Amino acid sequence: MRTASLNIEAKVFETKQITAAIRLIRFEVPSGVLEMEAGAHVTFDVPKGGRIITRSYSVVDDGKAPHALTIAVRLEPASKGGSKYMCLLTPGDSIVISGNGNVLRPAFSGQSYLILAGGIGVTPMTGMVRALKRTGKPLSMIYCARAPEDAAFVPELREVLGNALQTRFDSLGQTLNVPELIAGLAPDTLVFMCGPRGMMDAVKSAWRDRGLPIENLRYETFANSGSLTSVPFRVTVEESGRSVEVGEDESPLDALLASGHEVLSDCRRGECGLCKLHVIALDGPLDHRDVFLSDHERAARDSICACVSRLGGGHMHLKIDDIHHGRSA
Repeated sequence: MRTASLNIEAKVFETKQITAAIRLIRFEVPSGVLEMEAGAHVTFDVPKGGRIITRSYSVVDDGKAPHALTIAVRLEPASKGGSKYMCLLTPGDSIVISGNGNVLRPAFSGQSYLILAGGIGVTPMTGMVRALKRTGKPLSMIYCARAPEDAAFVPELREVLGNALQTRFDSLGQTLNVPELIAGLAPDTLVFMCGPRGMMDAVKSAWRDRGLPIENLRYETFANSGSLTSVPFRVTVEESGRSVEVGEDESPLDALLASGHEVLSDCRRGECGLCKLHVIALDGPLDHRDVFLSDHERAARDSICACVSRLGGGHMHLKIDDIHHGRSA
């Protein structure tokens, strides 16, 4: 999948706080220009300090505004950029949509379906449950969150799924037993999941251990679903010899582009690998937040998908040309 490049003005017509940290936003957009099938995402151009950063959000289908573009944004506690800006939007405000794509399209080849969502990873699943419900095949969903008050769209999901929706809340001691869950699946079950890195890694590991068909596990991740807290760090570019500061609320790709370096990119979600850069040296912990690199590539610690991955502090020396075939900063 390649993200379509767009330049569409979206106008806010409704906002609503649906949990203490999650805000629902609805936009008026031109008819027929956006891919809004279940699993789709849109990329917004967010102004920040005189420049533009990009943030992607999944399309929400809560059954209440079928012709609008609806998203849900979780405000990050330390946000100075994307989520804070989005959560401050009010009806009448406009923002540019610069990208649109889908890496988690519904698939209808399974004999039964299971949806796994964790935290804000519920957003693409609001449309997925509706698409899969229409097949008439067995469908269930497990939704994990820190606490009941942190869970968004539970009434809407319950309306579609009834008792086939299960919730698991950490605050109530309802930890999901992933190995047990995967061990109990029928081999022809199709699983769709989205959520925190830890949950997704546990599912993928149990899936491999059981030897289930890899094509039956469909997933996407979010750029903030890393194993480390986002903190500032510094990168030095081999070609230019210049050092660039990467803030806690921006990606290495954002910082490099803002400083005038040419770096190829497409999805900006850690999925396509186009922004993969060569790491010459580093003196901090590397937090891979992509789904593109293999386990072997991650263990080598010599490459990074600059659109989402980062250091947990310290310094990294990067080379752009090794992978970008002669393009220089």
